[in-house]
Amino acid sequence: MKTVISNKSGKVLEIAKQALYSLQVLTVGLFIPFLFVFGITYKTPKPTKPEIETQISKPQQVSANRVTVDFNKVLPNKNS
Repeated sequence: MKTVISNKSGKVLEIAKQALYSLQVLTVGLFIPFLFVFGITYKTPKPTKPEIETQISKPQQVSANRVTVDFNKVLPNKNS
């Protein structure tokens, strides 16, 4: 909608209103993406070197003297 202004002070006031509105739109248009990027990157953990986190150790040795399974014992067949 266009406004017809006949005096100079009204013309200056209308241009100031349009400039302020444009500045508000620009501010909101830049502020929302800034908040998005700031929210993603705020307090994110820093990447660390994987060789520092990885710890390699020897597995525990199982004693060869202990028998864990007796293959000589025949189990009864309960289903027959």
